[in-house]
Amino acid sequence: MIDCLAGMRATPARDAAIYHLQTGGHRMRAKLALASSAGRMDVGDGRAAAAACELLHNASLIHDDISDHDQYRRGQHSVRALYGDDVALCAGDLLLTAAFQTAAGIHEPGVAQRLTGFMADTAARVIGGQSVELDARSNRRGMGVADYLAATREKTAPLIELALNVGISNATEAPYPAALGRQLAEAIGLAYQILDDLDDLEAVEDLEHLHPLHAWWQHQPRPLVRQGHHRKTRQRCLTHVQAALARAQRLAGRLPEPLATDVLQLIHRLSRQSRIVSDRALTR
Repeated sequence: MIDCLAGMRATPARDAAIYHLQTGGHRMRAKLALASSAGRMDVGDGRAAAAACELLHNASLIHDDISDHDQYRRGQHSVRALYGDDVALCAGDLLLTAAFQTAAGIHEPGVAQRLTGFMADTAARVIGGQSVELDARSNRRGMGVADYLAATREKTAPLIELALNVGISNATEAPYPAALGRQLAEAIGLAYQILDDLDDLEAVEDLEHLHPLHAWWQHQPRPLVRQGHHRKTRQRCLTHVQAALARAQRLAGRLPEPLATDVLQLIHRLSRQSRIVSDRALTR
């Protein structure tokens, strides 16, 4: 992916974008896209499609860190922390353009056209989901579980769905319906988002700074109880995670190989993460 940026003119935005990519990450979406394209796309085109998915995701991460005022990403300084919000915004935009440029370079014209269309729809949904969260923060409106689920469907699931459905962008007869990719992405995305929300919590005082659409607020026991309140909230979150992963596992059985195996490995990784989170308690 860094090669996609290396040929661009040296600018602070390019340097910041390269720095961000060098911080690593699981490359989950790239792996899913490669598995989805296997046997259904030219190998080089499959790699380009996977890179495009991952670049689009990383663009959203840089923008997220600006919105959340985060100082760290992947255990290292975030782009905004090192380069400032303005350059970080440009770096995120640069990754966004690199994603579309990479997809447009796919050799099969029909695949390139369909994939860039999928990416445009994905980006629009992610932007919409992020705007819902930001609006909830700025206006401090009361938000319920339905709002949380809707925001997760739009903010987190689309980038997973894009990767899962890369393979059907080159199929006159798709090996599985696009709706299956969406349902699976929504289940995985929900589990992923709840675990990501919980992973940020270490101390009780952290709760004061959570935005209204954080998983913690949407899983409070009703009515509130004094004893064991934090433990019960965490358990409700994790129960929701387990239900989402069980749903994802059932849906994964309808996927072709090697995508089915890769998805199951992701589900197992999230299950392990859920157990780790379950063993942690908030410090005071």
